[in-house]
Amino acid sequence: MAADNKGADKLISSILEEAHAQASAIEWHATEAVDAIRKKLDRDRELLREEFDEKARAAREESMARARTNAELAARKDLLARKRGLIDEAYGKAYESVCALSGEKREALLKALLERECEGGETVCPSEKDRAALEKLLPLVKGLDLKLGETDHAVTDGFVIKGENYVKGCSFEALMDEVRASTQADVVKALFK
Repeated sequence: MAADNKGADKLISSILEEAHAQASAIEWHATEAVDAIRKKLDRDRELLREEFDEKARAAREESMARARTNAELAARKDLLARKRGLIDEAYGKAYESVCALSGEKREALLKALLERECEGGETVCPSEKDRAALEKLLPLVKGLDLKLGETDHAVTDGFVIKGENYVKGCSFEALMDEVRASTQADVVKALFK
């Protein structure tokens, strides 16, 4: 039996050695696999970090570009608003100056408007402010046969012409709107070269 035990011990030893060898091989392969997985994870982590860094840099640049563009647009809007304000102020002062005309200068302006805008035979409806001057001027405008009509309370300065098929505003406000429409481009060029 001792011989059987020796043979069984050898068989067991042989199986154990083979099992140890296989376990060592499995452990070695597992270690290699774990190392390979660890290296891949490290590479993937580094790639992800680089990708996120690039995305963050791109997002910062895009954000800065958008902020810069928005700031430039806001500055342009502000500049345009200031320019418009200056232009409005210039035309506003011109309008106030025209409305402030009195005596011969005002009468000369009213007469020039009558001669330029009337075709003949119309009724002139004056502003309350210019009624007396127009009563005096209508007979002096030769060849147009103009009649003085009711006071037009909607007009502050100047008058309204009523023809057979039309009505034309000749208020100082309408005159300034016409002047502004025809001169604004030149005024802008002169002020903001």
